[in-house]
Amino acid sequence: EIDPKFHFAWNNLGNTLNDLGRYTEAIAALEKALEIDPKFHFAWNNLGNTLNDLGRYTESIAAFDKALEITGDQLWEAWANRGSAFFNSGRYSEAIQNWNEGLEKSQPSNRDYRLACGNLHKEKGKAHYEHGKQTFTYFESFHKAKSSYEQAREFLRSPLIPETYLEVMQGLITVCRSLGDAKTSEYLNEATILLEQLILDNETHPEIQLRLQRKFAGLYQLEVDILVDSGDKVNALEKAESRKNFCLQWMRAASQNRTESPTYPQIRDLLANTTETAIIYWHLSPVSLTAFIITLEKFEVISTPLCDLFPKDNSQSLEKWLKNWKTSYQNYGKTTNKQQSKESHPWRESMTAQLQQLADILKIPEICTHLTNIQHLILIPHRDLHLLPLHFLFSDNLFTITYLPSIQVGIDRLDRQPSPSMSLLLVESPDPLLFAEIEAPAIANFHLNCNTISSSQATTGNLKEALQQAADIFHFTGHAYHNTKQPSQSALILKNQQPLTSEEIAKFDLKSYYLVCLSACETGITGKEELIDEFVGLASSFLAAGAVYALSTLWIVDEISSALMMIRFYQILNEQRCQNKLHPALALKEAQKWLRTITYSELSKWYLELSEVTKHNSRCSQDLRDQADRIGRRDAKMGSDKPPYADLYHWAGFTITGKVNP
Repeated sequence: EIDPKFHFAWNNLGNTLNDLGRYTEAIAALEKALEIDPKFHFAWNNLGNTLNDLGRYTESIAAFDKALEITGDQLWEAWANRGSAFFNSGRYSEAIQNWNEGLEKSQPSNRDYRLACGNLHKEKGKAHYEHGKQTFTYFESFHKAKSSYEQAREFLRSPLIPETYLEVMQGLITVCRSLGDAKTSEYLNEATILLEQLILDNETHPEIQLRLQRKFAGLYQLEVDILVDSGDKVNALEKAESRKNFCLQWMRAASQNRTESPTYPQIRDLLANTTETAIIYWHLSPVSLTAFIITLEKFEVISTPLCDLFPKDNSQSLEKWLKNWKTSYQNYGKTTNKQQSKESHPWRESMTAQLQQLADILKIPEICTHLTNIQHLILIPHRDLHLLPLHFLFSDNLFTITYLPSIQVGIDRLDRQPSPSMSLLLVESPDPLLFAEIEAPAIANFHLNCNTISSSQATTGNLKEALQQAADIFHFTGHAYHNTKQPSQSALILKNQQPLTSEEIAKFDLKSYYLVCLSACETGITGKEELIDEFVGLASSFLAAGAVYALSTLWIVDEISSALMMIRFYQILNEQRCQNKLHPALALKEAQKWLRTITYSELSKWYLELSEVTKHNSRCSQDLRDQADRIGRRDAKMGSDKPPYADLYHWAGFTITGKVNP
């Protein structure tokens, strides 16, 4: 605004927009910088990066070429990024050739010579390693990666360029562990000592300390691997849990129990002296997946490579499986009815087969051999595993399953008890959705003390004001979305498309809330952001604000089946309350079983029974009778004994996170 021709500001604006995933705006800002100064090489380099992120590799390479032309081939960042564009477009050999050319043209007289060479060798190391994981000649590629990282290390170590040196060491250690190299522990010890020293050196800059710990999370994860390899499983679990709780500091800020992280004896306390409960705790490093299985009677560890270097026929590594699942789901989210029916989308059609394959990758059958006489499971995912319906992998065993982001989060909630009143704050869908209009009044019927925010009044201001008043349950019916690039900007959508973001929710005081139910799309999806390693999203924000339980969804859910699931969940919860034993995880399990098994004829009867219960609300009651009538007319075509919602898409996307014991 002060100086519209300040091209440095346009360049930096472009970088920031790129980091936010707002690529079109980023390109516009960078092009503005280049319009002001066509020879501004940094803007050409950054434009290349944005085009690379968009998959426009030919244009990206051309932008890097322009930056190199302007600088006489002396901008090492452009050489590094140009190679990345080649590699991302599947041109591995050209990427390596590019970095070699950059190394040849780097001039020792240049003050950035060592930094340039270190980074270009580092890029070669990364490419050799990633390429090796995709080929049967991985051994040769991994050794090339190790050699490149070691050359980078030599350029950066004397005098030390600490942060770039640590980037190289993290890559080198990952490769060495994949090779089973004896120097893995030595390198890891050196890197962790340097990292801790770097953190200490920035004692007066906590924001830098946090950034470093986030950036080099892989080193902490590899430490857990080394401890598992050495047989020290107790120390490995404690270190994994400690790291999780560090990353969840934002979420535990309001907790009365501010213990940093529990010891193994305290972890066992979460089992509440019952032999019927087990904890399954996953840990993902750059190289391995480890499952810790903890019961009162035993402690087992199962570790598998993240990338299977010896794949069997039709088998996949977890790394490849996750990539395929996320890509397919993202495509599903973009599908419109004009392009393809969502019901026939490959993500939906292959879901059962994909998750059965995941069960084999995660060694669920082997895990289940350690779960004899277990009735309750506490699942603690890590990183991308938070995105998945892991409970489905155990559904044949009829466990009652609760999720936790960390063991300490469960310990924080051990002494929280429900109120006998179970007062409800209910938000009707701000948008006209038939089944949401049935869901809200039907749920309200189960609560004598219910404060309903009607759809016409469902503004962000009204909801914020209502949440400041104490209640036991909060139920939201409507639309929501997950922001992949900025999970803290994921939001519930209220009247006039006003968002209530995760970031805002986390600042509320919701300690009076025993249960939060988010009957909307993608409310349980989480993502990485800034300094936080995992578990940022809508459900986690309600937990951060003090709620005991959060019921949420892992994908774009169906309007009808979601409403049925929620109404039945509250029916069961009401029955539990009458017996003075509230157990939301058990209520969800029973509601899911009901939804997947109820037939058309049974559903018709249920609609009619519910219409009687809700007859004081004439519109809701009539809508339910209409649905029963519609099923009656459809029976001849569909078959009355068919369960319409048996497909796992309809029921497996619902999860409950929070307290582990009723």
